[in-house]
Formats: sequence, C-alpha cells, structure tokens
Amino acid sequence: MTAAISVDNAFVRFGDTAALNGVSLEVPQGGCFGIVGESGSGKTTLMRAVLGLQKLEKGEIRIAGRVLGTDRGGLKQRASIIQPIFQDPAASLSPRCRIGMLMDEVGTVLGEAREETRGRLNGLLRRLGIDPGVVDKYPHEVSGGQARRVAIARALLMRPSIIVADEPTAGLDVSVQGDLLNLLQDLRQAENITLVVISHNLAVVRLIAEDAIVMRQGVVVEGGEAGALFSAPGEPYTQELLASWPHISVRQ
Repeated sequence: MTAAISVDNAFVRFGDTAALNGVSLEVPQGGCFGIVGESGSGKTTLMRAVLGLQKLEKGEIRIAGRVLGTDRGGLKQRASIIQPIFQDPAASLSPRCRIGMLMDEVGTVLGEAREETRGRLNGLLRRLGIDPGVVDKYPHEVSGGQARRVAIARALLMRPSIIVADEPTAGLDVSVQGDLLNLLQDLRQAENITLVVISHNLAVVRLIAEDAIVMRQGVVVEGGEAGALFSAPGEPYTQELLASWPHISVRQ
C-alpha cells in the first residue's frame, strides 16, 4: 500500500543550522502517526516541508505517492489531500472575518455553492460539539478549545485524506486535552483519515499514535510502533521525554 506521506533524506538548513538533517520516514495510510521532539528538534520544519511551505535543500517528499511542487498549483493539489491544524488556531484564522466567512472561503476553493458548504459545515460543527451559531462570531470571541474545534471543522471541510495537527493540546486544560484527543481519534476512524500528530509532549503521542518517531536537532533519534517505542525506549533523550508524561485518558 502506498504510504500517506513518504519523506526521503530531507535536508533543510537555516544559515549554519541544519533544521532537517537527512530525515526519512513513512506514514502509513489510515493510522495515527506521531512526531515527538522539543522546540528546535525540527518537527515544525518537517511539517512545513510536508505542507509545501518550506522547500527542501535536498531530498524528496511524496504525498499519497506523488511528488508535488511548492508553486501555486502544487499547493492547491496538496490542500485537496492534506490539511493542517496549526498550534495556534485562532492566529491562523483572520481576526477581521467572522468564522462563517472564513468557512465560505473553503467552498470557494472547492467550487461549491455557499448553501452546500454551510450545510456540510453545520453537520461538522454538531459532530464537534459546537453550536452552529459560532459562524457569526469572530475568532477572538471563542475559547481556545472552541478555536481548535473550529480549525478541525475547516480542515475537514476540504475533505482531506490526511490531517497534520501541530501541538493539538497546547494551552488546553488536561481534561480538555483528553476530550480533544478522543475527538481526533473518533474523526480519524469515522472518516478513514490519516492523522499526523506533532508534539513536544511524548505522553500525547504515546496515547494516540500507532507509530511514532522521536526527533532531536533535525535528526530522527528513533522510531517504530508507538507502544513498543515508549515502553522500552532505547535512547536517553526519549527516556527523558517519557519521564515528563502527565495523565491523559484517551479511548483506544
């Protein structure tokens, strides 16, 4: 089966710093894949490269088996396959527009009638536990948890086969973190979506991912099946991350 995402020997350098230093990985279709690492490990650069927002100095990235460009056409192709949920979803939503108008932009990209987009949106918001009346609010008028769910709704409106979530639980209370992770799991299974979760918190990835890698200073330190990787990590760096595990309950 073709991998959802395949990265082969990816290099990205900023000045004298190697943000990605020969990174290779494969994300299986339909599962949840975790990328763990502290700030500066290269995980966000990797996400931007996968999304086509960062050019590689060397290497290759395939999305659903295809090498896609970083020009306008390539980005449009990517958007139909892979959608991000950024770490600060409120900041990724224009503060000048009501949420409904931001959602209407998705319909414009897809060539849908506004009524069709709004109908799908209302169904998604209800599944996500949000009052459809949120479309009349500005991003700053909703809570952090609601903003995450709004960002998920916008991503799902594009009908992607892959979703990349960058620090999906950052800044949320522990109880809300568990609810959000459960929600992502439910949506992944219901929609047969490949979910990539990027986090500095090994506990989050340990609880939700089936396979994972650990990154440090632009290099993949180790990886494999998540349960085995985090039960018996072979690297001291992974062991340190594991020691910081909080208690979050997620349905398997």
